[in-house]
Amino acid sequence: MLLILLISLGRILCTFARDPVWINPLNPNDPDRLPSGEEKSVLIVGGGLAGLSAALELAERGYSVTIKEKYTHIGGKLFCKPTKILNQTFYIEHGFHAWFYNYYQFKDIRKRLGIDKNFKSWDAVHYIFRNYLPEVIYSEGPYPLNLLGILSRSPNLKLTDAILSTLSLPDMIFYDFDHINKKYDNLTFHEWAIEKKVAQDFYDIILKPALSVTLNEPETFSAAEMLAFIQIYFLTNSKADTREVANVNYYQAILGPWSDYLKKLNVNIQFDKEVVSLKIDEKNLNVYGSVDKDGDDATVYDWIVMAAEVGAVKKIFNNTLKFYNNSPSVKNVLSNCIQNHIGHMKVSPDYKVMRIWFDKQLNSSAPNILETPDFAPINLVAQYHLLEEEFATWAQKTGGSVIEFHCYTWSSFFSPNTSDDQVWSLISPTVREIYPEIFEKNFKILDYNVNSFQNFGSFEKGLLEYRPYVNSLVKNKLKNIYLAGDWIRTDYPVALMERAVSTGREAANQILLQDSVKQVPLLVVNKKGPGLF
Repeated sequence: MLLILLISLGRILCTFARDPVWINPLNPNDPDRLPSGEEKSVLIVGGGLAGLSAALELAERGYSVTIKEKYTHIGGKLFCKPTKILNQTFYIEHGFHAWFYNYYQFKDIRKRLGIDKNFKSWDAVHYIFRNYLPEVIYSEGPYPLNLLGILSRSPNLKLTDAILSTLSLPDMIFYDFDHINKKYDNLTFHEWAIEKKVAQDFYDIILKPALSVTLNEPETFSAAEMLAFIQIYFLTNSKADTREVANVNYYQAILGPWSDYLKKLNVNIQFDKEVVSLKIDEKNLNVYGSVDKDGDDATVYDWIVMAAEVGAVKKIFNNTLKFYNNSPSVKNVLSNCIQNHIGHMKVSPDYKVMRIWFDKQLNSSAPNILETPDFAPINLVAQYHLLEEEFATWAQKTGGSVIEFHCYTWSSFFSPNTSDDQVWSLISPTVREIYPEIFEKNFKILDYNVNSFQNFGSFEKGLLEYRPYVNSLVKNKLKNIYLAGDWIRTDYPVALMERAVSTGREAANQILLQDSVKQVPLLVVNKKGPGLF
């Protein structure tokens, strides 16, 4: 009866999802690549997704591209490196990721690299809570019936939850990207939910889980940023929460093919190459090169793309300011860049990802991916032997399992100096609550790997007005340098991996425009919510 009522309501409302929109080239009549014989060089600082994205667009159009990567592997937050475990080499990722339907630039890159076969659908998301029954959430049918279906299938939510939360609906259904950014960046999402009287169970079951996987402190996350997340991953169309996962490790699935393709385009990828500071012409304020940890790079570049994570960019700019302290013109411009933008940016809390090889497997009803928003510090559990081929092969041979635990905002619960061999003892009481079977059946740990990071940009309230765009440094009179990354501001809703590759393409487009080479179009999420008629 409830389902019939919800379907009828959806038909009465006649709600329409918004199609994505194209950002077309500003110079559609310019040539597709640099003229024959013309040479332009680009230094890209950072070999993560933003840097790889910029490199792809520029190298395909005839640019000589050099990527300087601080570590011994590319990929940034998607990195995947060989690690010796149990006398076998496994490729271990930074941590589990999902690819969403609205990742339009990433889908385009996947198609160009010919790697779509390396992904499979993740059809339903499993959640467990402390105070609610488990949820299995998936989208099915046209918008808005897909959302009404989620409500009707839920063992916890009721139609009254939606009715009681009506004050929040205008900001979501009538979402306006520019208006929301101006109105709500000085509120946390939690403050917004209180102000809009969002029903507690609706907040706990639908909204809070999305908040928990941002790797930010949930209590400080900007309402404007979170409302954009809701559009991107839930509301913009009926497929918004459709997602995929890799069926092989990320190096084999993405990074290997991507780097191979770039090498065919003569991109010079330099590993273990940490940029310490930038080199700037004191007369015309052009950024033309870098000083690296292993010495001065004498190469003069035409363009620079800063595609490193926010903490590294802040460090590079502070070092550069110290170097040019006695040059008034450079010091003034750098100070403006730092004071207006870079200096305000923050890094989100530290986190750990622990992957464990066990001698036994969980029962077959355990989902391959489980989100656990009420069980901090554990926010997600992924069974890798059910996801990727090399771990599945190992599990078939041994009868064991490979399970990964994501622990966000680690220092909110434990010491930031926790050693790898202490992690399991600290999280195991929480693991026992999530999967008691591991302890009841005496699973034995055969080996483990712990990744520890503090490299995600913060999106706490109040930062949006300072968050730099791709071209903000140029607008502050620092020339020939553009920004890219998942912490950079955009004029359209985008987040996480897709923000990285989109801003990488934006940075490339800034360079292409200056050199009279046709820009690359971007397909992006609509700035408007679905609305009601």
